[in-house]
Amino acid sequence: MKKLLYLLHGFVFAVGSSIIIYVFKKDTIVYIPPSDVLPPILFSVILFTLFVLLSYLLTHKLETAGLIGSLLIMGFLVFWPVFVFIIIFSLLCLLVIQVIYKRVKYNDVHNVLNVVGLVVIGYYLIQFFGLFINLPWASYRTAIRPIQNLPVAIPPQMEKPDIYYIILDGYGRADMLQSVHGFDNSEFVDTLTKKGFAVASKTQTNYPRTIISLASSLNMQYLDSMSSAMGDTDKWWPATDAIHHSEVRKALQSWGYKTVFFSSGWDYTDIRDGDFYEAPYPVMLKNFEIPFLNLTNLSIFRGINRLGVAYPSYDTLRRIILYGFETLPEVAKIPGPKFTFVHFLIPHDTYLFDRTGKPLTPEYRFTLLNPSDLDPLVSRAKYLDELMFVNQEILASIDGILANSKTPPIIIIQGDHGPSISFDYNSAENSCLFERYSILNAYYLPGIDPNSVPLDLAPVNSFRFIFNTYFQTSLELLPNREYFATSADIYQFSDVTGQTQGVCKQLPANK
Repeated sequence: MKKLLYLLHGFVFAVGSSIIIYVFKKDTIVYIPPSDVLPPILFSVILFTLFVLLSYLLTHKLETAGLIGSLLIMGFLVFWPVFVFIIIFSLLCLLVIQVIYKRVKYNDVHNVLNVVGLVVIGYYLIQFFGLFINLPWASYRTAIRPIQNLPVAIPPQMEKPDIYYIILDGYGRADMLQSVHGFDNSEFVDTLTKKGFAVASKTQTNYPRTIISLASSLNMQYLDSMSSAMGDTDKWWPATDAIHHSEVRKALQSWGYKTVFFSSGWDYTDIRDGDFYEAPYPVMLKNFEIPFLNLTNLSIFRGINRLGVAYPSYDTLRRIILYGFETLPEVAKIPGPKFTFVHFLIPHDTYLFDRTGKPLTPEYRFTLLNPSDLDPLVSRAKYLDELMFVNQEILASIDGILANSKTPPIIIIQGDHGPSISFDYNSAENSCLFERYSILNAYYLPGIDPNSVPLDLAPVNSFRFIFNTYFQTSLELLPNREYFATSADIYQFSDVTGQTQGVCKQLPANK
């Protein structure tokens, strides 16, 4: 029993280090599921065990090895202000023991660390579990309605073309880019048209945020049921399942399609349980590892991506994006029908490339969240530069896909929403809705007259149209609607249909 007391505090700190960071980072609570603390906890426990074993080999004393291992695990993994508090409070407790008993024993150090560790980590554990008391656990996984009238199987003789669903984050519609930002994107659109694409030039997104936009398009429905199921929670992560295990995926898998998913660098669209997972690094860390690494002394291992681990950084995200463009054409060589989904985090406003593809490194610490203090004119210039780079890369990828495909594939190139240069995430009234809701939407549909594609075909209807056209389904095309939700009530939607084509007076003047 005494031997366990030598190790208890180290295991407590190893388990608690991730819990502390999760509770401390308020945005983590909103965006990252609590289950994502488990891999770092396992890593921390293994690391503590290694520290103890190495220390025991050197000292041959478990009480010394346990203390060294505990101090090392705190030094590496415990959030610095909490680490300082634990050390100071433990020293004060030992000072009291010295004053009262005139002597501090080895066991006293272990006992103090055990008590302080259990109290401190217990405090954060209570907070951790308290964050999720009111979450609708029973309903969030059933928030999406199954699509009716979809056949379980399709005739074996029916042709099954490969399907590519390519999301370019924040890519706006050509007429909006011209009128709002003074940018002529007609050369790119004309090139798509010459390659056989139908460009739905009047399309608007149904929702202005990636996670709810893709939850809608990949499930071919508006999210009224999700709104009812989720209530007024501000948590984003419960919507992940709607993207990872969508109705589109389920249907295509039941019809004999293999799934090919690409790493995106963003957990919501980084689907890892398909038949194929394409990523540039053997070990792809999840988004919780961003604060876990950056807020601990593990940040000294920033160069670990050279060893095959995707350490969260702008360089890593750039590599993920370039890998996607480079590897997309290779998917066509995989035998059998395939459904490929890839979400490129550009021209999203992190701004990682200039117009020639030269890397740009933002001055602020690595984040996937939108920078709120960028000058609008600077943001516009960077956005348009990155959009020009995207044009170049996506055209090259398309050429590669078509060249490698034995039979012509279906290709959807779509913006999940438009740019956010003049978008207020908490107020539709203070936003340029025309900018945010106007999206690129292009379809390569072999054997289909491009003129048959509705010019205002919305994302919610994309796969309804394709399933009807190629798989003889009879899905009704839903009426076009646009919805807005604030950050505090991400699932509570207000209908802004008819308000998304207005003039954007708050945008800066063109230079």
